[in-house]
Amino acid sequence: MAVRVRQAGLMACAALMLVQCSGADDMPAPDAASRDMSPAAEELDALALESGALPDSAALDPAGRYGRRYEGGSDSLCLVPEEAARGRYRFGVESRIGADEYCRGAGRARLSAGKMLLRFEGAGRDCLIVARYEGDRVEMPGGLDLRCAALCSSRGSFAGVSFPRVDRSAEAARAMQDSRGRPLCR
Repeated sequence: MAVRVRQAGLMACAALMLVQCSGADDMPAPDAASRDMSPAAEELDALALESGALPDSAALDPAGRYGRRYEGGSDSLCLVPEEAARGRYRFGVESRIGADEYCRGAGRARLSAGKMLLRFEGAGRDCLIVARYEGDRVEMPGGLDLRCAALCSSRGSFAGVSFPRVDRSAEAARAMQDSRGRPLCR
C-alpha cells in the first residue's frame, strides 16, 4: 500500500511538472465561462485524493464545530445533523468584529457537490448563502445577496468569512454558544 501511495505521489509530481513546462505561455487564457478542469488537472486531483494528499470533501460529514478567534473578533459556525433527514443539517453562525459589529443567524443546511447551501430562518429568512465546503473549512463567498444584510449590524458582513473546522463532534456543535451565551445551533 505504501509503495502504491508513493507511486501515485511521484506520478502526480511528474504530471504537475509536465503541465508547468508544456509551454503554457503559448496557450490562450481560459475565459470565465470555461471553468471545467483540464484532463491533466482532473487526473492530478484524482491521484491526490487516492493517495490521501487531498481529503475527499464529498465523503466527509460536515457536522461539527467550526471557527476561529483573532485579535479583533471571532467567527463561529456549528453544523448539527437533522434527525429525520439524512444529509441535512441545522446550523448557527456568528461573526463578530470588535464589540459592536456582528452578523448572526441560524437555519438549515445541506451539502451539494462541494457546496454548503445555508438557508437562514427568522430575521434573514430570505437569505441563502452558497458557501464552499472543503472538508476542513467552510468559506463564505466574497459577494452576498443584499437580503443577507438583515443578519448583520450596520457594518457587519459574512462576505469572505472562512470557518476552519475545530471539531467533528455533533455533540460539541450542539454545545456551542453565541457571544450572548445562547445556544448557537438551535
